[in-house]
Amino acid sequence: MSMSASNFSQEERAIVSAFFSNVDDNVFSVVNLPEETKAALFARYSRSSKSLRRLFLDEFYEIDEVSIQIRDHSVGQEKASSLFSRVLAEYGDDSVAQLGAAHISFEGVSNLATKVVERPRLMSYLEQSTRYIRYDDRDNSGHYRYHAPSELDHQDRHIFHRVVDDLFDSYRDLTDTIVTRLAAEVSGDVPPTMRATMRAKALDLSRGLLPTATTSNVGVFGSAQALEQLALHLLADELSECRALGEKLRRELRLTVPALTSRLERSERRDPWVEYLAQTRRSNSVVDGLLPPKSTKALFDSKFVSVPKVKLVRFDKDGEDRVVEAIAFEASDLSFDQTREVVSKLSADEKRTLIARYCGDRSNRRHRPSRAFEATTYRFEVECDYGAFRDLQRHRLMSIEWQRLGVELGFFESSALSESESDMYRCAILAVEPHYGEFLNKYGIYVASYMLPMASRVRFQIDLNLRQLLHLVELRTQPQGHESYRMVAQMMFGLLKDEARHESLASAFVHIDLTDGVDGRLKSIEREMSKGL
Repeated sequence: MSMSASNFSQEERAIVSAFFSNVDDNVFSVVNLPEETKAALFARYSRSSKSLRRLFLDEFYEIDEVSIQIRDHSVGQEKASSLFSRVLAEYGDDSVAQLGAAHISFEGVSNLATKVVERPRLMSYLEQSTRYIRYDDRDNSGHYRYHAPSELDHQDRHIFHRVVDDLFDSYRDLTDTIVTRLAAEVSGDVPPTMRATMRAKALDLSRGLLPTATTSNVGVFGSAQALEQLALHLLADELSECRALGEKLRRELRLTVPALTSRLERSERRDPWVEYLAQTRRSNSVVDGLLPPKSTKALFDSKFVSVPKVKLVRFDKDGEDRVVEAIAFEASDLSFDQTREVVSKLSADEKRTLIARYCGDRSNRRHRPSRAFEATTYRFEVECDYGAFRDLQRHRLMSIEWQRLGVELGFFESSALSESESDMYRCAILAVEPHYGEFLNKYGIYVASYMLPMASRVRFQIDLNLRQLLHLVELRTQPQGHESYRMVAQMMFGLLKDEARHESLASAFVHIDLTDGVDGRLKSIEREMSKGL
């Protein structure tokens, strides 16, 4: 039984087996449930520390409104399977594999593996939050929740457990210390919403001490085609954890959408594909002799920074004109050349007016301008902590490419920590140094990364169009967000406005928040508590 699986009674096992593809493994499918129930279950999943199957038993199975029924899916299955197999095999029509979908859960996987699982663009994900869940609880075996890589030998596995356990101990102690300090700053009784706010703030401030080995639960919903691609990428990954997940996903697809993912079961199709992906993933061999070799030394530094680094490395200087041209083209019957000529004669005020009219009255941030905002693009280079990166990486419709995680860029430390809290934070991180260096030399950068804390800074690039930028900035600057990614989003907006000088486009960002976020977090928690979340 996996460490993340719940203990079930015989009666519960019978129920679970009717609605999930297996009872004990950490990768499984949700079956025999209405789509609405699956969606509700996955939505609740992201805010709960329970496994999906335990959550289903405790909160969904006995609710009358859910109206759960076991349905016969065998009717027409043989005919459909024959059709799909024939189309895929004889005609190679990959789009057929977009017609079927599946809900897949990955439970108890490391935060390194979640980034691989969440990398494909055309799927939906929900992941456990580090804000609503404390990660210092232990499993049934008395262990903290993290993944120990199978690549380690027996002696190094013992060292790994000791180092990571120490990080979790420090995370627990720092969280409790911060909560105590915040409570002492409030006179009188502390209302429930304020206690929840303090807890959320403490978890935000201590999150950097969680190792990337920390396990999480990820719910995935996607087409058979997208899930097939995910299985291939997992099978080609450098980490044995990801390869094992790929095999388990392959098994689940064989159970749920076998005809649509049959190529995964054909070695002559699967193996060359996996080998190609693995070959092109080996970045050292790709750049060998063309670029300076990557350092194999652990450059641990005592550098702690409280502000991320964001640079606008590429943008369209005529970006505003491109957007105005797209607006005019969509609203007229002119050709592109004619549209461009008309726009070139508009004054700056007329262009601003056109953009403002196109955006309309955006009463909330979900009212977003349409496709004309996709006419211009931006590329940002970001250096921030891994914790913030893992949140930003989930904006998967954008092109986000990242470098391997290391220690060369230093570590994030919130300026909101007190002096004594800062000492606790830094001591916990620096204690990892000698062991990380040894693991780096022996096992390489990917395996050694498991013991790095989420405070470790990583460099990545984001390519996105204006429409995507609007969504990211307005969402990630909301005051209830984590301070680290809020700063990244705020700096992106500043670069759009001041460096690209796209001031007319920046005026469309009406739901951006540039405050420190404390009051907004309180209001957000009040709303959630009123809803019973």
